[in-house]
Amino acid sequence: MWWNNLKVAFRSLKRNKVSTAINLLGLTLGVTACLAIYTITQFELSYDTFHPDLDRIYRVVGRENIGQAEEFRPVGFGPRPIAAAIEDEISGLESVASFHNVEMPVTVPHAQAAPKKFERGKIDADPAAIVVVAPAYFELFQYEWLAGQPESALLQPAQVVLSENKARLYFGEQAPQDWIGKELIYGDDIRVTVTGIVKDWTQNTDFTFTDFISLSTVNASSLKESIKLEEWTDIWSASQLLVKLEPGVQAEQVNAQLEAFSKRHFGPEHETGDFIFIPSLQPLSDLHFNTDYRDNFSRQAHLPTLYGLMGVAALILLLAAINFINLATAQAVRRAGEIGIRKVLGGSRLSLLGQFLGETFLLATLAVGVSIFLVPAVLASFANFIPAGVEWRVLSAQTLGFVALLLLVVTLLSGLYPAWVLSAYQPALSLKGQGSSYGDGRAWLRKGLIIFQFTFSLVLINGALLIKQQMDYIRHKDLGFSSDAVVLVSTPRDERSAVLAQKIRQLAGVERVALQWFPPLGEGYMITKVVYRGGQEEKELEVSTKVGDEHFIPLYELKLLAGRNFGATDTMKEIVVNERFVQALGFQKPADAVGQLIQFNGQDYPVAGVVANFHEQSFHEPIDPTFIGYMPELAKDLAIKLSMAGKDWQEVEASLANIGQVWASLYPDQKFEYQFMDDSIAKIYEREHKTAQLLHWATAIAILISCMGLLGLITFITEQRTKEIGIRKVLGASVLGITRLLLKDFLGLVLVAIALASPLAYYFADRWLAGFAYHINLQWWMFVLAGLLAILIALLTVSVQSIRAALADPVKSLRSE
Repeated sequence: MWWNNLKVAFRSLKRNKVSTAINLLGLTLGVTACLAIYTITQFELSYDTFHPDLDRIYRVVGRENIGQAEEFRPVGFGPRPIAAAIEDEISGLESVASFHNVEMPVTVPHAQAAPKKFERGKIDADPAAIVVVAPAYFELFQYEWLAGQPESALLQPAQVVLSENKARLYFGEQAPQDWIGKELIYGDDIRVTVTGIVKDWTQNTDFTFTDFISLSTVNASSLKESIKLEEWTDIWSASQLLVKLEPGVQAEQVNAQLEAFSKRHFGPEHETGDFIFIPSLQPLSDLHFNTDYRDNFSRQAHLPTLYGLMGVAALILLLAAINFINLATAQAVRRAGEIGIRKVLGGSRLSLLGQFLGETFLLATLAVGVSIFLVPAVLASFANFIPAGVEWRVLSAQTLGFVALLLLVVTLLSGLYPAWVLSAYQPALSLKGQGSSYGDGRAWLRKGLIIFQFTFSLVLINGALLIKQQMDYIRHKDLGFSSDAVVLVSTPRDERSAVLAQKIRQLAGVERVALQWFPPLGEGYMITKVVYRGGQEEKELEVSTKVGDEHFIPLYELKLLAGRNFGATDTMKEIVVNERFVQALGFQKPADAVGQLIQFNGQDYPVAGVVANFHEQSFHEPIDPTFIGYMPELAKDLAIKLSMAGKDWQEVEASLANIGQVWASLYPDQKFEYQFMDDSIAKIYEREHKTAQLLHWATAIAILISCMGLLGLITFITEQRTKEIGIRKVLGASVLGITRLLLKDFLGLVLVAIALASPLAYYFADRWLAGFAYHINLQWWMFVLAGLLAILIALLTVSVQSIRAALADPVKSLRSE
């Protein structure tokens, strides 16, 4: 029986070639999108899910307030001393482990040969690989120990635990036990002994650390200068704190204790002054997705984008299913006779239901089979827009389970309603050629589904237009500084930086060189507090700080509104502030702020000048009060302004090569690397750029599927109305009149879709733009343009077939009569 049904299904699909092709293509596109997006989302959602007792591991994050700011700011890190204090004062904690990211060169000493050196930030292509950790770190996370004892490996100063792959990189191929006792030098003077070897994790994780230096090494080495374990008012994203709750203890119980902890240690009545930090617990499962809390080691995914991708994939699949439903119900009249004969010969409704679902299952199986081979190509094409490491593993149990579930969903979603309708035909009516008694209901259903398809497509079109407008706005809006031909160079941050800057200034093709910490706009920035006592009452402000020498302002062409730039000096003696700083102080004019004294780190600095506001963060954030000052101990990196006037790219490359030679003369063991500032700025909007590209593809696929559905329906309708068209032509109807007759209903459906899509698109657009402090205004023409595009697409889709039908010879269409 099943073989007979299979043969009938093949014959039916072969007989209706156009609808079969449309359905197969639509389902293939929908299934491919679902499988590709499933692969990406499953990869992201699998991060750090393999840890035992995952539900009991938390990161200590919090909210901070500096200088009585208007509101608290979420931070993913706290002052370093809270680790020991929390362990002593908070109950319900099984383990407390702090760790600190450090970037240092590593030297492998060798008795008989030259030492092997690994550059800072370039070790195994992972700048966050080295961490200073408390011994309890290995109580929170389970590693397979290949050598050494976890209980004692990090108890003493100058000890380090390595991952197997990192030990092999440092020392070559040996048995893990042979690596124990070997020495490494971190930085210039931190000599440590290997006391343990752990196996590298193979699962997806943000904790990709490979060098674990004992925490007690800090106070016994130069690390004490950067990792200030006793400083309650100093916080840095490189320092993190993890805790593991005791079984049965709830996070809410600990959070309540942490609020009381904050009152005991922070605020004006304590040594922290006006610095307030309120700790709280963040589940480890939230770390990969929550962008409110930043750090130096994790690659955070944007969870709303993942959900959006899943929603788009489901809707694209739904569009393909709608095409199937529309075409199947439209062709119902053709199959009425077949159904009637089957019922007269004893076929039950259940057997007919199985027959029609079997046809759908066969088509869905073909679509899934094609999609399985297409997914790797799709992932390869989108390699620049998806995380590194995403792989299509079709033979994994999870993937096979999802494919089976998807096949079932596609079969039921696409085939259940048409099968139910077709199997309900009455044999007496079917054999008379009258079909079902509720054909008008199916016509309205088809119209409703077409409206749904184009409504969704229009929302995507509006979204694509909106993102393009916002990205154009970001690209062309004045940032308040110039980034043209500016090259950023990160140095080893020692006294050679100033020598390097001076030598590069003497090179041909170099216009300016500035020593700095961060550029005006970038992913890194510094927030601090200052005090102003010149008014009627003392003002404490939370401000942003830019560190650069006297060349910083002219190199970036910051516009001076009042006063002057600070002069050359070997220490900070005066500062330059921006307009927002002036407004925060309460002055009406920039010139009024010049000469005022601002207290920073307990010392007063006069305001030498005021520059126009400039963006130091992405357009998601408002411009903060900012001051610029020269702190030689921090300003170790270089900004190099190349002279581009009348030069081609070969000359620019020559200038960069000359800079590389100067670098090699001072840092012979380290590779010269640079980045154009424009590329650095572009990275800030990488998420928006990826969203735009993915939305463009989703829009194209949705429009294609919707148009295929329209094409199938207009083809079927013109075929059904062939004789009507012939009679109208015989009676004098023009080609234009017949074409208009066929197009009228479809354009009406598109107009209804426009009316439904516009408010939806406006709502989602307004919500998306609310995430930007600086953005475009929504304009009516955007929605009109999207509507006109939809009308044009619909016209192009159905007009060719309509005109063909209108031009057909009426003699041929009426010949059978």
